[in-house]
Amino acid sequence: MTRVLFVCHSNAVCSPIAEALLRHLAADRYEVTSAGLQPSDIEPNALAALHRLGVNTEGLHSKGLDRVADQYFDIVISLCEQVEQAAQAVPAARFMAWHFEDTSCCSQPEATKVAHEIYERIKLLVLVQDRQEKPLW
Repeated sequence: MTRVLFVCHSNAVCSPIAEALLRHLAADRYEVTSAGLQPSDIEPNALAALHRLGVNTEGLHSKGLDRVADQYFDIVISLCEQVEQAAQAVPAARFMAWHFEDTSCCSQPEATKVAHEIYERIKLLVLVQDRQEKPLW
């Protein structure tokens, strides 16, 4: 099982969206969590965007990076520039930076746009990871 951590500043929009989407797409192959430097409540519009995509958000909650900092991950993904350095300090085999505008409050159209952008990147991540584990030839 591949362990993935998504990190953003507030753990209110981007990282919980990413956590829920990866879990939705490939929970059988990925153990996924998200965290933030200064966690705040998950933005209701982020949850609404996930619901519109048919993604289950049960159990999704904001947490601080300190709650996972001593754990090892296969992949750590920073979702905003403000947390890149802190995310790189988490023990991991690989680090990626996918930078989005992370705000603790966003409009419904912004949340929907971010959810779709993250969804596309996660689909690519899963495809690449699957190909590395099971070559085509």
